[in-house]
Amino acid sequence: MATAIDASIVVSIASTMSKNTVPPLPAGATALDSTSRDVYAQPAVTGTSYAFGVGPNLAKGHFHGQWPCANAAQVVFDMNAVLDDVFGDQIVATEVKAIYIHNLSTTVGDLLEVLGDVAAGPEMRFTLAAADAVNLHPDGILVLTSPIDGFAVGAGANDTIEIDNNQAAPISFEIYVLYEHA
Repeated sequence: MATAIDASIVVSIASTMSKNTVPPLPAGATALDSTSRDVYAQPAVTGTSYAFGVGPNLAKGHFHGQWPCANAAQVVFDMNAVLDDVFGDQIVATEVKAIYIHNLSTTVGDLLEVLGDVAAGPEMRFTLAAADAVNLHPDGILVLTSPIDGFAVGAGANDTIEIDNNQAAPISFEIYVLYEHA
């Protein structure tokens, strides 16, 4: 397994909404524009950095790549003793600290379902109720982080990240998973 890791999860948001209005003027008055603005900014400095180890803000490995998901099919990532990392070592995650999934399609209607807790399945639980999923729309990005206590991974019970494509055409996606192991 990896002996060092240096990872950062950084999300920033910058948004400005404006409304330009020209009030009604009496005859002969000079027109004045009035601009109202609402600004929201969440700077990237609120990101989380991870060092090597087990515990809060620590991780021991990552897994990433791009995959196609055939039409009416699913791709399942088993984080407990099925996948290998880039060095050929078997991944036996105990907690997932971050998940990043990007639906690479730009076609309207190409939804991917990211399953979070299916009662009859071994999906990693990051939703509140059984059978819940997140619809990931075209060019949409899902980022989930749990830097302090992670999403628990247990053999056969909650060890997979499942991505379903219920559409008529294949959809490609990118995935990154940051995890810790014993």
